[in-house]
Amino acid sequence: MSRITHSLVGYDRLTERVAEEFDVPDAVLPRAKELARVSADDRDAIGCYRLEASAADDLANILKTRIDTRRRDYFLEGFAVAGDSPNPEMSVDRNT
Repeated sequence: MSRITHSLVGYDRLTERVAEEFDVPDAVLPRAKELARVSADDRDAIGCYRLEASAADDLANILKTRIDTRRRDYFLEGFAVAGDSPNPEMSVDRNT
């Protein structure tokens, strides 16, 4: 069985590599979808949606984390995850 999990993903503007990633809990997903302007036909938000800097900051505040919109571009991304219980507490900072 698989399900969809969502992340706030920051890409370094110079290298275009993933610099940081934060899980978006299901309880926050409706607001995250609004901020990312997810189209109605992508009900599960499985796509990759660029966030304007202000929307990325708003989502980061909801997630109680800090981000750097001056150095990174942020996206709401959905991923299919195999198994019944992915670790909802995982967040990765690839800048360390």
